[in-house]
Amino acid sequence: MRRTLLLLIIFIGHNVLFAQSNKEKKEYAAELAQIQNAVWGNAPTEFRQTNVPANLNKESAVVLAKSFNLSRASNGKIKFEKENGISTKATKFSILHERVKINDKSALEDFSTIEYQKKLNNSFRYGFGKVHNENNVFVGAKVIKPNGKEITVNTDEEVLTKDEAKDQESKLAISELQVGDILDYFVCKEDIVDKSIGNLYTDNDNLFYLAEEYPVLYYSIDFQFNKKIKIRTIYANGAQHFEESQNNDGDELFSLKLHNIPKYQSKVWTSPLRQYPYIEIGSAYDDDVDNVIRKNNFEGNSPMLQARKYNFTQDFNELLVPYNDLEARYKNFFGGKKNLQNIPLDSAMKALYAQWKYGTFLKYSYEENFSNMNFRTANSISGTIELCELLTDQKVDFDVLLVASRNSNTLDGVFNFDDFHAAIRINGDKPMYMFFDDIVNHFNEIPERFQGEKVIVMHPKRHNAHEYTFTEDEAVLPVSKSDENSIEEKMNISLTDKSLQKLKIERFVKEKGSLRHDDQINMLSVGNIDTELTVAAAGQWPTTRFSGMTGGKKFAVTVQTMIDNQAAENAKCFSKEIKDKFDMEPQQVTNCKIVNGGVDQAAPVFAFNETFVLDNLVKKAGPNFIIDVGKLTGGFFKLEDKERQRNVDVYMPCARSFKYSISIAIPKGYSAKGMEELAAKKSNKTGSFISSATVSGSNLIITITRVYSNNFEKKADWPQLVEIIDAASNFNTQKILLEKNG
Repeated sequence: MRRTLLLLIIFIGHNVLFAQSNKEKKEYAAELAQIQNAVWGNAPTEFRQTNVPANLNKESAVVLAKSFNLSRASNGKIKFEKENGISTKATKFSILHERVKINDKSALEDFSTIEYQKKLNNSFRYGFGKVHNENNVFVGAKVIKPNGKEITVNTDEEVLTKDEAKDQESKLAISELQVGDILDYFVCKEDIVDKSIGNLYTDNDNLFYLAEEYPVLYYSIDFQFNKKIKIRTIYANGAQHFEESQNNDGDELFSLKLHNIPKYQSKVWTSPLRQYPYIEIGSAYDDDVDNVIRKNNFEGNSPMLQARKYNFTQDFNELLVPYNDLEARYKNFFGGKKNLQNIPLDSAMKALYAQWKYGTFLKYSYEENFSNMNFRTANSISGTIELCELLTDQKVDFDVLLVASRNSNTLDGVFNFDDFHAAIRINGDKPMYMFFDDIVNHFNEIPERFQGEKVIVMHPKRHNAHEYTFTEDEAVLPVSKSDENSIEEKMNISLTDKSLQKLKIERFVKEKGSLRHDDQINMLSVGNIDTELTVAAAGQWPTTRFSGMTGGKKFAVTVQTMIDNQAAENAKCFSKEIKDKFDMEPQQVTNCKIVNGGVDQAAPVFAFNETFVLDNLVKKAGPNFIIDVGKLTGGFFKLEDKERQRNVDVYMPCARSFKYSISIAIPKGYSAKGMEELAAKKSNKTGSFISSATVSGSNLIITITRVYSNNFEKKADWPQLVEIIDAASNFNTQKILLEKNG
């Protein structure tokens, strides 16, 4: 970085840049020193605590004290209500301060570095003025040794992991920190934001879990808002409420003091916003949601949901939907509007969804980063409105659904528009669903994060292009079964090279349902997806798709070139998938092939083949060989001791099943021993694990099945789920002996 900076100095003119750099550094250092003195010099008595209660001595770490303070003013001046007396021109000013005792190496690793966005300046010129949007972060840290000695970390030794004029990211190493020490640090954020931007609740949303990874002895949260600012709060899962008051200037004060907060027991298969108490607080000078709440007299536990839902219904203005030739393509697919009358409903809806995906995802630009294209997702609200217009015109009986992810807030906890998603349910002999999600989602496929969730059902009535009205009900989305979300792997394995200490593996994989998505997105090229979506929609290929636009022929050639180049680069994804699966670098990766992309619902299973060599799975023992067969599945999840006890329900990703068929060629002159150790069987209502091994001719055949029956388990059934997890993880250590005959 110093070498690069030196070249820039020479190129631009080092005297000016050097002076500016020094000035900025001095200003930053001066403000950091002011904040540092204020935070540490005026900290409450709880931040002088050094002793951990005896009952917490065995915890990995204990947070002795933690505080968060945020102040926001409308006049550009902020005065903290606390003793520190900090004053700044920032629109918003916050300080997170934490004092933590480090008791073991795991916690030491967690706290040994602090990473942060040091500077981000998105200010811009508008007309003759400047619109401010600038964020600066100041970090301070000190280490307290058991003998009371305090060592202040030199923040000048931070490493800029990103160093641009308006964008800096930093990493600060706490080099003096050791097990038994106390780390006392703060992160101060200064936001200078013009009134014309960043003043909605969405822009000023703060969420606090009242449960931590480590036990907390003292926790304080304090907000100060100018009297012109509107504030909204959500308290969920039994969270304590702020104590509200005003100071002499009329500023609104929100304060909460907590003591002895226990840690949450596990991160495994949890949904924190459903299971742990939290507070969400937002502020705005002028947000339309307030006007909607006031105008419609929305009251009760969820006025924000009612307001967001109201705004959603007001968006049903067909003239606001971006023009798309969806309807024309849909009708042409069946040879004209008249032919649609004779098409079965499910076939018509599959075709409509295929046309929507084609028109939504197969758009490119010169600036497109093709390596990220598969990660695009659709806007569910826009997709819903767009198809509602066409479905109404076709007189299809359907409902609009509003749903929140099971990994986020409940519908009653809606705060921002992003807190819920929209979908469509086609009503017929059997309901069918349209979810506007990732690029590989199928028609009538409910993403796993919505399955089993309560939905608001809104039945639309069209009055004209500008107005729809809705009647409302509730329902629950169905949950897919374990055999609908599956992975099936078949492996033919032989010992290779002269020493017989490497494994050559021919691997065949089939993935179905929710379990196929990640590999599809990571392994399919843009061209693979473009081809399948184009075929499903009977659309145009890239070389002709853009011919009607200005410079279309040249652009089409450019797009096709980018697709071809990305496909060549995408071949590396097979090696990455193998490495991620087996946690080791593969050798001699060949015969990589996508057998079926699974993007088109007509052939919904994602399938691929690959051949490669793995080292470190065979050990020589005299004239014999030992194979780590337990690692041939990639390894099964193993619970840590601290996770074996649980007091919250289990949010699994989905009900799912796995099957492994492994055939190992036994070298001539050897016999397989220890097969009986591979036999296991455990089954209960939460799932099952079954493994077996037998010799057939000159091959050792190992079969493994693992099933999780449900996407949700009550905490009372956790011990039964632990039995299945343990049965699978015990297989990780299994080995087979290839014994030399005679």
